[in-house]
Amino acid sequence: MRAAKMRVITVLAGGAIGLAACGSSGSASTGGGSSGTSASSNTPVTIGLLAPMTGTRADLGKGMQLGAQLAVDAINANGGVLGHHLNLVTQDTAADPADAVPAAQLEVNSDHVVAFVGPTSITAGVTIPIAQKAGIPDLMFGGGSEFDAFTNPYFFRMSPSDTEQAEAMMLYAHSKGWDKVAMAFGASSGSQSLIPGIQASAKALGMQIVANVTLTAGSTSFRSEINQIFANHPQVVVGQFNNTTAGILFGEISQEGLSSTPWIGTNLWYTNTFFNSVGASVASGPIYLANSSSAGMLGASYFLNLLKTKTGQTVPANGETFMYDAVTTWALGADQAGTWAYPKVRSGILAASNPPGTMCGSYAQCYSLIKAKKDINWEGSASTVDFNKYDNVFGPFAILHYDQSGNTTTVETLTATQIENAFAGK
Repeated sequence: MRAAKMRVITVLAGGAIGLAACGSSGSASTGGGSSGTSASSNTPVTIGLLAPMTGTRADLGKGMQLGAQLAVDAINANGGVLGHHLNLVTQDTAADPADAVPAAQLEVNSDHVVAFVGPTSITAGVTIPIAQKAGIPDLMFGGGSEFDAFTNPYFFRMSPSDTEQAEAMMLYAHSKGWDKVAMAFGASSGSQSLIPGIQASAKALGMQIVANVTLTAGSTSFRSEINQIFANHPQVVVGQFNNTTAGILFGEISQEGLSSTPWIGTNLWYTNTFFNSVGASVASGPIYLANSSSAGMLGASYFLNLLKTKTGQTVPANGETFMYDAVTTWALGADQAGTWAYPKVRSGILAASNPPGTMCGSYAQCYSLIKAKKDINWEGSASTVDFNKYDNVFGPFAILHYDQSGNTTTVETLTATQIENAFAGK
């Protein structure tokens, strides 16, 4: 574990300063094995965010924390959860399983959290067993295909799978007539896990894969890999690799005069770090990013209003919508069940999120329906939050493009239905 571990405690909404000392003890008697409502109504309850607040993905962690904070604010403005003020405690995973284990254990044993939100795919594998042992849900953010058919009653995935992202990438390429495809993926398991989805999508759409090149992090030059990528004159390159690799690779591609070939990357490149690594001229060239979208989601307008009021932003950063949805999903599940204890809270989450029920897109709207004893169907800001049998969600994807200032615009949106229909029966 890194020696300089950062511990961040965020206490939100009215009376925050006075409640700061309650984060580690206010819900000690209300963990997964208890009734979930045994504390007095003025005792805060704590939810734990596990996010990379330091390291190469720190920008992602900041977005995740802001999204979670927006949800906590909205919940506390409407009376909290089951009459309890909601606190948010953030522990840094540094996007490393070795750091995620003590971070998760600290949230359980010291902060006494009643749920985890936010472990990404790279760390969820080690945090889910800790959540299960503690009897609390783990609402994950990450696309790892290893979770596509994962069965664990303490697990919920709040973001679409890499499999759906791969389909969106290839569907967009196909729609542009770019059917001769080269693949360039990092050697990490997270990047390599996308390859089967890319290959299956290409086969389903009648596209041709002309290269499959692996990029090893830490290399100082990728000249030979560039030759392999472009040897058969692809119409498009699809890929994912870390930002340091991107800076070196795209610099050498520019030197070789090969920058006119379009690229389609994943949401891993939807960060300031990527933009700064490759430079404005490269990032604003023919590089497109497939990123989960809020388009058409009932909860999107509520979220964007909260985001603009809080920060002035009108376009959410990576991670914000998913963590907003995760915290809200847990809270509505607890409200629906009348407890945050297992197994009832799991049933509450599914009942509040999945049809049938009255559609609602904000905590206030959904909570008022629950109080009126009406069934609800909560739809979030990033997906419908309709969980399938493996507790996965599906949603639209936006194809993004950078401008010279590092801002992104959406060049096309692919709905979940479009993606599903494109690959139905194939």
